Amino acid sequence: MKLKQFQIFLFLIVMFMGAVLSFAFSISNPVLAAGVFFAGAAAIYLCKSRVKGVVEDERVHQVGQKASYVTLRIVTLGLAIGGAVLIATRDLYPGYTDLGFVMAYASCGVLVLYSLFYRHYNKEYGG
Repeated sequence: MKLKQFQIFLFLIVMFMGAVLSFAFSISNPVLAAGVFFAGAAAIYLCKSRVKGVVEDERVHQVGQKASYVTLRIVTLGLAIGGAVLIATRDLYPGYTDLGFVMAYASCGVLVLYSLFYRHYNKEYGG
């Protein structure tokens, strides 16, 4: 299979998954939604394994790394600032205090997880 054919199949699979998932959510059927999700993921994996030629190269990985790093920084900073603001305004909006703590703990959890993975990959690749 060529890359162009894979992209067409990928588009069709995602469109079918979107239609069936929206139907499954509208009738409140989580089993159908989960089944369609896993079947679609398996179909995409099988199609991708049959692609001949270069699908990904070093440039794609480098762009993905940079994009994910910037996304991580923005999300962590947003959670930390949002949590701090909601905790600081607990006198005005007492109903949002718990959400503020959840956001603050989530940002701390993301930072701890990032540092653990950073340490692991730094050891693995000889840093």
